[in-house]
Amino acid sequence: MLFLIATAVAVGGAQLAIRQMDQTGAPPEEADQARTAQEVLREIVTGEFSLTDHHGNAVTDENYRGSWPLIFFGYTHCPDVCPTTLAVVGLVMDALGGDAAKVQPLFITVDPSRDTPEIMADYVAVFHPRIIGLTGSEKQVAAAAQSHRVYYAKVLMFEDDKIIEGEYSMDHGAGLYLMDPQGVYTAVFSPIDTAEEIAAKIREFMSK
Repeated sequence: MLFLIATAVAVGGAQLAIRQMDQTGAPPEEADQARTAQEVLREIVTGEFSLTDHHGNAVTDENYRGSWPLIFFGYTHCPDVCPTTLAVVGLVMDALGGDAAKVQPLFITVDPSRDTPEIMADYVAVFHPRIIGLTGSEKQVAAAAQSHRVYYAKVLMFEDDKIIEGEYSMDHGAGLYLMDPQGVYTAVFSPIDTAEEIAAKIREFMSK
């Protein structure tokens, strides 16, 4: 059984194209199209959530107003993408220097049945002390993913054509979302972006 919540691969791809056009000096008509696409993304990526932080406190996206939330969806059993991305987030925070105080990195699990607040607390502490882990019920996590247009799916494991009880992995999007201090979608960074590039873009957004 494959449990599919939502898919938004096109959203991430569209935003990557927007950033590429902006950085390479696109013709005016293409720049106009990019701005239009950015406006659409701001409408559909609402960034709303109601979850529990790794201290056990109930929080919503409004708790982080006034900061620049840098949001990644993943899970603690992830073998590669999640630890790699969170390591990059830690490097971004270091690269920002004094500006890091304005950024709030958030790690939202897509595997709430295993990722309790206690497990999230131990996990995020490995990467940077400012990262906050967020979990919740299946319904809450699904709603948070939907509001960010994030894809994730539960993938069961088989052995000899039989499901291995209790064993599964999570397929999920790898975008790193940046929201502004008013909670408005600002950008999504991809796995090919370096910590230095992400920090530079965040500073650019802050200066506007």
